[in-house]
Amino acid sequence: MQFSSFTDWILENGISSQTLELLVAITLLATIVSIARYIFGSKTYGIYAPVILAIAYSYTGLKYGLSVTVIVILTTLLSYSILKRVRMHYITRIAINYCMLSISLVIFFLIIDRYGLGLENMSQIPPLAFISIATLSDFFIKQYVQKSFKTSLTILLSTLIVSTIGWYVITRNHISGYIINNLWIVPVLIIINIFIGQFKGLRIKDYFRFKSITKENVVK
Repeated sequence: MQFSSFTDWILENGISSQTLELLVAITLLATIVSIARYIFGSKTYGIYAPVILAIAYSYTGLKYGLSVTVIVILTTLLSYSILKRVRMHYITRIAINYCMLSISLVIFFLIIDRYGLGLENMSQIPPLAFISIATLSDFFIKQYVQKSFKTSLTILLSTLIVSTIGWYVITRNHISGYIINNLWIVPVLIIINIFIGQFKGLRIKDYFRFKSITKENVVK
């Protein structure tokens, strides 16, 4: 790829192209989460979870990433349903959950290695990407303890949708390549987030939520 003079200068002074791509990806992903939350009204597990998931999916591929995500969530639900009957400290409960999660993932990988199931190349994916997806368990169980299952599931789905959108954006070479060669876009993203932070109108989700009320007022 042909870089701009400013990008070339950065790369020649101690920053690798992969590091720069990740840093640019974080700015994009954080802005996507911000737009999703305050313009569309989609609640997620903060910014960290969708950003980490999107980056992990960029390494695993969406098919593999979502497959591991399903195993993580199912294991977490099973673990919580068992452990909630035992009185223990919260951190200890989380630690046991990760132990059960590790066992589940090992079994899952063994099954994939034996039967394939359309996921034959999973062994070639960087392990750190799987570990990043596994951290979703912590966010889900915290939400599940505080909220109802329906609310937890809704926020989980919103997080996965936003993460998938983020994955799509940062894996488009023409998008990431353009931003890396035009780093002035990063300060522009800061300005965009300032405007989003000042937004006080109804979110798009709210328009659908209050649509029936609006119709009733019009009829009256």
